[in-house]
Amino acid sequence: MKAEEIKKLVRRVQRHEDREAADILIRHFYREIYAFVYRQTGNEELAMDLTQEVFVKLTKSIHSYLPTASFSAFLYRIARNTVIDHLRTSKQADELPETVTAPDSLKQVEDRLDVQMLLSRLPEEQRECILLYYIQELTYREISQILGIPIPTAKSRVQRGLAACRKMMEE
Repeated sequence: MKAEEIKKLVRRVQRHEDREAADILIRHFYREIYAFVYRQTGNEELAMDLTQEVFVKLTKSIHSYLPTASFSAFLYRIARNTVIDHLRTSKQADELPETVTAPDSLKQVEDRLDVQMLLSRLPEEQRECILLYYIQELTYREISQILGIPIPTAKSRVQRGLAACRKMMEE
């Protein structure tokens, strides 16, 4: 779906014109937001619950979205804040996420565990930028909007995080 189509749907929702526009937006972004939340939590059920919470929060706060900004950045910010709120209240911030579901081989399991371990050793700000850039495939501009940081800061966090991962792999 193109950005202009998304903005039209958002305007319809903001004007309370119809429920169908909200349903279309939710269906369009659901898998993407679920994947983001799952990667942050490592728990399927929790990710489903938090994803639902993200969309409830979206419907309550969509009136504050300004069409000059990226809608996906607005939505990811809600998702990020929802995960952070959950982790703060449940005190799970330092735990490693569970492994990803049913990979094809033992080698894939080992690779994923290695990546998770490397990422868990990075500072939160670097880990978050790497996940948004490489896993969610967002641009540096979108990352800067989601995190409320300048674009060069988003780039440097990704680069520093990758450099730290390379160094850890060499050790």
